[in-house]
Amino acid sequence: MKIKIVDRISNDIIDSIHNGGLKPGDKLAPYSELAKQYGTSIVTVRKSISSLVNKGYITTVERVGAFVKEWKKDTFLVSFAPQTSLNEEITRYRLESINLSLIRMKNSKIEQKGLEIRHIFYSDVIPLSYQVITLLLNGGFNSRSLVGNAEKSMKTILKILEGFDVRKILEITLEQPGLYMLDKLLLETSDPVFCFTTYFYTHEDRPIGKSVVYAAAENVELYGKKMLT
Repeated sequence: MKIKIVDRISNDIIDSIHNGGLKPGDKLAPYSELAKQYGTSIVTVRKSISSLVNKGYITTVERVGAFVKEWKKDTFLVSFAPQTSLNEEITRYRLESINLSLIRMKNSKIEQKGLEIRHIFYSDVIPLSYQVITLLLNGGFNSRSLVGNAEKSMKTILKILEGFDVRKILEITLEQPGLYMLDKLLLETSDPVFCFTTYFYTHEDRPIGKSVVYAAAENVELYGKKMLT
């Protein structure tokens, strides 16, 4: 199977980091040089570097360049998405509501106006997870358009949030659910629930919004790998 250039660039840089060819603090070659080296466009190189930023290998400084990130402790990459991390196949989802709400981003004391979208993922008739996506209304989203075209808008939103141009911070906790979540996921009071909170930012650190996914612990399959030491 032929590997896409965007993945080949990322894999080569990761391999170079692991084998010591690139060390913490080293600056990568300019995007134009990498584009010439791989016979591709600067846009493709940017996508590769963005994926490495999301994975925690690279940090970028505006107008300066991309650098191998410094590591002071063991770090593990853990990914989660309702479509891939649940041990039952999602067969449908139901949009529950779209409302105006307030959102507080990570490390912020200020609440900002946002658009809250709630939906439930199912395997046949069994609810698997409950997701709340809140988008800042100053993040380029038109609230009237989103509310008026809910189903179509959801696919567009998810595509944007999963893209290379969005930086993500994931926090995972294991909680005892409240009565509201017990009812939504049809759980017993003793069943623990994973809470996956993902904060979304542009690569210029402008906040976009966040997603919170609740899923019964017995339905979740998490995989992590040690990245660097």
